Amino acid sequence: MAFPLRSTCHSHSRSLPLLFLLLAVAILLRSISEVLPLAFVPGLSTRVTRWQSYQTDRSQHVVRKQAPSDVATAPPKKDDRMQVLYEGTWYDCSILSVSEDGSTCAAKYDDGEDEEQDIDVGSRIRPIPTPMKVEKGKKMEVLYEGEWYDCEILSVSDDEEACAVKYDDGGDEEEDVYIYDRIRTPRLKLGALEVGQKFKGEVRGIAGFGVFVDVGAEKDGMVHISRIANERVDNIEDYVEMGQMVDVWVSQITDDGKFGLTMVEGKIGAGGGSRAPKDLSALVDVSPDEWLDGTVTGTVPFGAFVSVTPPDGSAPQDGLVHISQLRDGFVDNVDDEVEVGQQVKVRVVRVDEGAGKLSLSMKEGGGFGGGAPRAPADLTPFEGLSSDEWIEGKVARTAPFGIFVTATTPDGKATADGLVHITQIRDGFVENADDEVDIGQEIKVRVLSVDTGAGKMSLSMKEDDGF
Repeated sequence: MAFPLRSTCHSHSRSLPLLFLLLAVAILLRSISEVLPLAFVPGLSTRVTRWQSYQTDRSQHVVRKQAPSDVATAPPKKDDRMQVLYEGTWYDCSILSVSEDGSTCAAKYDDGEDEEQDIDVGSRIRPIPTPMKVEKGKKMEVLYEGEWYDCEILSVSDDEEACAVKYDDGGDEEEDVYIYDRIRTPRLKLGALEVGQKFKGEVRGIAGFGVFVDVGAEKDGMVHISRIANERVDNIEDYVEMGQMVDVWVSQITDDGKFGLTMVEGKIGAGGGSRAPKDLSALVDVSPDEWLDGTVTGTVPFGAFVSVTPPDGSAPQDGLVHISQLRDGFVDNVDDEVEVGQQVKVRVVRVDEGAGKLSLSMKEGGGFGGGAPRAPADLTPFEGLSSDEWIEGKVARTAPFGIFVTATTPDGKATADGLVHITQIRDGFVENADDEVDIGQEIKVRVLSVDTGAGKMSLSMKEDDGF
């Protein structure tokens, strides 16, 4: 687990030898423990926030505390216990003092006991969320393969770290579900949203065209740049920052399951941020093997927005490179891979003219390797193999959804890459493919299906398809 360091300027000071000694101890402890509640000297306070969540389409930490309600909170008072926002993360603190007009305050952080003055109350102070109660019989949501499903809690472990659940859809049961990572309180269904509703939401993503805000619904809503303020906004980060709590109103709800928000109450309705539908006609017939020039225009936790130029040289169109399509292998942070303004090469994965959606990829076709596309593998030697026959394989790479394996025919004359989906690695639930195999490991696999036209082969490491 990464331990972020907060750099602040305080009047406290310590000797350099002591500082270096403490840093050395911190590095040692970090290497032997997954999570340690450490408190360093002022200016180097480690922030351990297991409950904070960044909602993506892949496995992530989940908010284990209830989000503050949308009701306006009273101004803080001296000695109140609150949370303060610092560099996109909320930290528990004690209020030391409040200005006469209630607009700013001073606070002392619990972790490290650093003090900070002149904190803006409206944007950087909120109540400490109440603990999330996970108990038998309660309806919750569970994360499975990047999707959230309604479930019922069947039991909770004595240490309250894990639980057993029963899925509403299908009635399947699962044991040993880690609560911190995979359980959250039920989210507000999109069908329950109404235009004009007010929420207090958390900024979860910032792109060149707007802000993504979590209001407690199934999906994040988007505040278009034209609805952030009454005046013209040139730089969104001059108005909001990651993690900030903002007042928003539902401005519109679309038929494709999306909803728009506004930070200006007077800009509710279809105007303001709406734009004409994208003209994606020039990209409809583009081969998924053709590489196009693009420019990164924004990043969000679940991917990167790229402006791509069609082959005919017509006007560039914005599309999304999902986080799983940035490169082969696991991507933890989009901002570690690309930055706004970067020139990239992309392929067109899917075009939905009706919805105005353009899906792009920076990966080679089929999900293997990188760089220029290559011809589909010859899978004909594998077509006649029985699904009961075990063959040799070597782990080539892993992905959030499974393992890519280089398989060899029984006669040893042909090899090809195939996918062992995460559900076919072994019996029982597999949370992370990297925990099951190592790159280069020799394994035994069975061929489940072969699609020679698409150059795809499905494999299994399990004894029987039915289990």
